[in-house]
Amino acid sequence: KDAWRTEPWIRSVIATGFRVKGQLGNMINPGAPGFCYTFYPKKENHPSTPTGVFTRPLIAIAGDCAESAYILRPVESEIGMDPSSNYAVMCEIECGATVGSIGIGYEDFCYTPQQKSYAKIYIPCYEKDKILVFALGNGEDDDTNDGW
Repeated sequence: KDAWRTEPWIRSVIATGFRVKGQLGNMINPGAPGFCYTFYPKKENHPSTPTGVFTRPLIAIAGDCAESAYILRPVESEIGMDPSSNYAVMCEIECGATVGSIGIGYEDFCYTPQQKSYAKIYIPCYEKDKILVFALGNGEDDDTNDGW
């Protein structure tokens, strides 16, 4: 029960290669990546909901001074000591500015047409004085739908 306190933890690297893009404004404490956030594509996918079935979450990464945000998706693989930690980059969102803490929500955003209950991703771009908003969907209008 309390083995987590005494047993060694398995460490897994899920992403590497983040590079700081130097700007005069971010050279005081440059770093990349920033914070990570786990979330589910749909509100109903969360295991705590009555219809939720356990699935691995997506991971949003604030690139901080890499000037991008990243979304990682789980991949099925038996590589590594912990196969449940295998993820691949689903998309990189180039912001051209320092990326702050990402927000995730499931409510409709303004009056924009969107699919209900899908995640909305809010990405602050500091030097641009903008917050970018992206909405996930079921991909039915995309010919390259791979299930995500």
